[in-house]
Amino acid sequence: MNPQCARCGKVVYPTEKVNCLDKYWHKGCFHCEVCKMALNMNNYKGYEKKPYCNASFQEIDLCHTSY
Repeated sequence: MNPQCARCGKVVYPTEKVNCLDKYWHKGCFHCEVCKMALNMNNYKGYEKKPYCNASFQEIDLCHTSY
């Protein structure tokens, strides 16, 4: 049985599957949570099991470290 996409909930077939952050994604659904930039296994940052681009990740990191 094929897994469901973590973003859209539709079936992910092997030819379009990205396995990252303990979830499965369609290649087109694997994008930054904030700015929607397309991501791949080489340019994503994970935070709380969600993918982010480097710029958005830095903003999140700054928000959590500046008290």
